[in-house]
Amino acid sequence: MVKTIVRRGVITGAAIVGIEAAYAILRPSPELPSYDPTGEFGAPEDPLLKVAALGDSSIMAPGVDDADQIWISHVCRRLAEHRHVVLESFAVGGARASDVLADQVDAAIASRPDLIFLSVGANDALKGVPLISFTRDLDQIVERLSGTGATIVQSGVGVLGMIPRLYPPLSTLMSWRAERFDGAHRRVAAKYGTSVVDHRSDNVALWYSDRSLWADDLFHVSAAGHARWAETTWRTLEPLMNGSSETS
Repeated sequence: MVKTIVRRGVITGAAIVGIEAAYAILRPSPELPSYDPTGEFGAPEDPLLKVAALGDSSIMAPGVDDADQIWISHVCRRLAEHRHVVLESFAVGGARASDVLADQVDAAIASRPDLIFLSVGANDALKGVPLISFTRDLDQIVERLSGTGATIVQSGVGVLGMIPRLYPPLSTLMSWRAERFDGAHRRVAAKYGTSVVDHRSDNVALWYSDRSLWADDLFHVSAAGHARWAETTWRTLEPLMNGSSETS
């Protein structure tokens, strides 16, 4: 009897999560344009810093008005105070780690970057990719990128449950998964000596309460959200660049 009740509870819970996931995916939302942040920043006579960006829509930024508002553009403008920064983005919206490995890594390596941003993991967590598969793909990505000798900064995975489009219990499940995927980032970073942005150190309560940080589709981040992402990223990047002389 008890086993039957538990089994029914598990089935019911799974059904509720499945309904919530379907609603989050299928719920009508505005079509938002994406942007390619590829560009040059700073004076051409300054020392050259070549930057590569790999990942998903967190780099292509549906939800902002133009590429200048993307977090990586904010960061590159700061880097360009004493450098000529050439940014090349290889990111594709919706990409998972397996997609980055298959479609972006070779091109990024060929660009011979000095600094690499890797922003991936949210889609893996949201789309049900097993943690072991994500970790394997992420490990291969970072291993290959490490061969360039570039400074590598990984995104980690933030608190996905704060996405306004997600409701309990799906939001709770996604927060749980995101924490574990973020842990995978940190384990891989420790293995290869790379760095992970601590997006979880930002004001999580604010992200839950302030809708101005989110785009009209209630899924992607707005220009205000990208500005916060840029500040968090800069806190990780600044000490790395102050101690680095790796420019072309």
